[in-house]
Amino acid sequence: MNHRRAMELLKQAQVFCPAVVPNMGLRGYIHGYTVFSAMKVLGQGDTIDAALADAKAKGHMPELPPFPAFRGEGREVRRRGEVVAIAGSRTMADRIANALNQYHPNERGI
Repeated sequence: MNHRRAMELLKQAQVFCPAVVPNMGLRGYIHGYTVFSAMKVLGQGDTIDAALADAKAKGHMPELPPFPAFRGEGREVRRRGEVVAIAGSRTMADRIANALNQYHPNERGI
């Protein structure tokens, strides 16, 4: 995993001011990585993956919620990139998308 992907995962987990920093050993060689928030050290490891796994194991990073199926983009409500509906305003599109994400039909389709 690269630094950019690690930062995206930390931001999705809503870590406040995240940082992934290489530990510098003797003569400037990288000797492991440390994952920080603004408040504390979250995890350490030999690789970025190991540092993130350590942070998850310590309970500092919650599990990521599933990506919502419906999203409001501007005045459009989209599902997997396709336009499902067009609303009168951006706020209304976001509300429609949230309502569709909350809806789970029962076995009869009601």
